[in-house]
Amino acid sequence: MIYISCGLNQEFIIDLLEKTTEEGVSFKYEGKTGIKLAFHVNTEDLDKACAIAKKTIKATPIGSVMYFQVTTK
Repeated sequence: MIYISCGLNQEFIIDLLEKTTEEGVSFKYEGKTGIKLAFHVNTEDLDKACAIAKKTIKATPIGSVMYFQVTTK
């Protein structure tokens, strides 16, 4: 499970990551607590999943200027 903390554009992040599969890693939205979005990933390498999520979000015009954190806790 990885977590993305972001106060704005949460639906954008959910839609983007659920459509993303990179290097065999895919994301499934599980729910949220406050501003923290939880995603199930199909890999044991959570650091790799975090890096892919961050890179994918930052590659978009909105994501490149948005403040967010990607963590494993």
